[in-house]
Amino acid sequence: MSDSDAELRSRVVTGAIAAYCAGDFHSVGHVEIARAADLDVDDVRRAYPIWDLLVVAVMDRWNNGSRRALWSVAERDGVVAYLRARLQAGLDEPSLVRLRIALLSAASTPGHPAEGWFRAQYEHSFEDITLGLARDVVAGREPEGTSPRHAAEQLVALYEGLQLQALLRDDTEVIGGFDRAVARLRVGWRASAPV
Repeated sequence: MSDSDAELRSRVVTGAIAAYCAGDFHSVGHVEIARAADLDVDDVRRAYPIWDLLVVAVMDRWNNGSRRALWSVAERDGVVAYLRARLQAGLDEPSLVRLRIALLSAASTPGHPAEGWFRAQYEHSFEDITLGLARDVVAGREPEGTSPRHAAEQLVALYEGLQLQALLRDDTEVIGGFDRAVARLRVGWRASAPV
C-alpha cells in the first residue's frame, strides 16, 4: 500500500466517524461517508472495497483509540476508575456507544465476516480488565480476596448495561448509578473474601 493509499484510507475512516456522529448506524453508507470525507463515492469504495473492513477500521481507530487513551486511568487509579472514565466518554460521544451496541450483533453472529475480529477485541478488553483488577487487589485498591474474573464479569455487565440504558431511557443517571452499584459490589467482594 502506498502512502497515498494510506492517506486515503485514513481520510475515509475520519469521514466515516464523522458520518456516524451525524447519523444513525443504519443510515450511514458510502454516500454519507464520501460527503463527510469530501471524497467521491468511488474513492471510498476503492479504499475499502469490503464494507466490513471499513467498519473494523472505524472501530479500531475510534473505540480502541478511546480505550487505549484512557488505559492510563486504570494504571494510575484502577479498573473501576477506568470504566467510570469510559462511561463518561460514552456520555460525551453517544454515537460511538450506539455504533458499539449496533455491532454487538456482528460479534455474536457465526459466519459474519468480521466476527473473529470483534470477538477477539471483546475478549482482549475483558482480559485487560481482569488483569487490571488482579493488580488492583494486590495494590489494595480492591478488597483482598476479590476474584478478578468474577469482578470483571460484574463490572463489564454494569458498564455495558448502563450504556444501553442511557441510550434507551431518558432518566438514566449513568455515573451515579455506576458509583452506587460499584459500592454494593465491593461490599459483596469483601464479604466473599477469606477470613
